[in-house]
Amino acid sequence: MPENTPTETPRSGWFLVPMQALVAPLLAMPRAAKRALALLVDSGLCVLTIWLAYCFRLNEWTVLTGVQWLPVFVSLCMALPIFIVMGMYRAIFRYANMAAFIAVLKAVAIYGVAFMTIFTALSVPGVPRTVGILQPFLLLIAIGLSRLGIRYWLGDTYQRILHQNTLAKVLIYGAGSAGRQLAGALTNSAELNVVGYLDDDPR
Repeated sequence: MPENTPTETPRSGWFLVPMQALVAPLLAMPRAAKRALALLVDSGLCVLTIWLAYCFRLNEWTVLTGVQWLPVFVSLCMALPIFIVMGMYRAIFRYANMAAFIAVLKAVAIYGVAFMTIFTALSVPGVPRTVGILQPFLLLIAIGLSRLGIRYWLGDTYQRILHQNTLAKVLIYGAGSAGRQLAGALTNSAELNVVGYLDDDPR
């Protein structure tokens, strides 16, 4: 029989390998570094959504000056402690399931009530009241989208890497066509992970 050609990689395979190469170092970061990165991202989202709230309120692109920076300071001082206490950074890179979204919703709701109390109910001279209403909603959307992005970008790859690390590592004896066929058959195995070949043929 003619020698079979090597098993073809699925169409998504060309994307999977570089994706794992990019994601694996991120997932391998120490837990403290992951949390610091997540805090940095959420801090940026707080600043961004304050700026967007001003732009929507004034109906033009604007540069924050003077007292307009006060909501930024208050947002960072209020949001991050609330998010930490509500457990939003416990497993942010592992999953972004419904429980995680509910935690985000609760945390932003608590933050929103406090933020609106200061800038809408009580009011601060120089800061439009609508900023106190718009920003929490924008922040909820921004954080929700960021978590969806994490789920899309990291979630499947994390589960795949985790699954591979729990599989029994095996070597295939025979690097010819039969060995390649066996490796292809074991690609989606729930128990075995092919890590290499052994062969007594020097070629």
